[in-house]
Amino acid sequence: MNMNRRWMTWILLILGAMIVSGCAISRESMMAYNEAKDAFQKATAAGAKKCAPVQYATAEAYLALADHEVAERDETGHGGLIKLAGIVKEKSLEAIKLTPCEKPPTPPSATPGPPKPIPITPPTPIPTPMPTPTPTPPAPPKPVPPPVLDTIYFDPNKTNINPMAAKALDRNGMILKENPQIKVEIGGHTDASGAEKVNQRISEKRAESAKKYIMDKFNISGDRMIVKGYGSKKPIADNRTKEGRAKNRRVEFRVVP
Repeated sequence: MNMNRRWMTWILLILGAMIVSGCAISRESMMAYNEAKDAFQKATAAGAKKCAPVQYATAEAYLALADHEVAERDETGHGGLIKLAGIVKEKSLEAIKLTPCEKPPTPPSATPGPPKPIPITPPTPIPTPMPTPTPTPPAPPKPVPPPVLDTIYFDPNKTNINPMAAKALDRNGMILKENPQIKVEIGGHTDASGAEKVNQRISEKRAESAKKYIMDKFNISGDRMIVKGYGSKKPIADNRTKEGRAKNRRVEFRVVP
């Protein structure tokens, strides 16, 4: 009886080790994740959220994805922890380079000394006036590039706005509010799972959900947002992989004339 108990104990220990090892995140991934968090914290402390809002928002969004993978102890989603950490670090460093964005205060002038004597110079002869050259016309202003809006992602067969998508939509809503002259197309997409007729309806509902969220929260006119559904016809990644399907379940914002 004691021998059977010993064997049962060894089997449970081995199974436990196999389960733990299957869920662990590699040391290399955790090092990259920690470096990315450190870079993001430095960007925050430097005031990058104000001086480089686009780079800072991108780093913040990808850090949220990395936090999710660490919390779930899963390196397979959203491109892998190392890849996500790399994007966070890259965008954080770009944001740091753009800080500070305010000019330093002008130092107070030194205490003035006694006035210097003004030297007396002989009068300068008046030169003969030269003909005034024709002024060169000013160069036309360079076109301002359109703002970059975030893409949001959805769970399989879902059309509701999850918390991570809500963060991205909040940034898009602020851009639309601060730039009342621009209009956007909101394009919904799905992965290749399921029938195309069903995918078409899902893609349209995803785009409608994003539009309604921005209208309700930021009071943006619906005339400025054109909704389109593309089903699974425009993938940006391989539908044969879990990672590729996750990238294809999206809603994209595109500035239109």
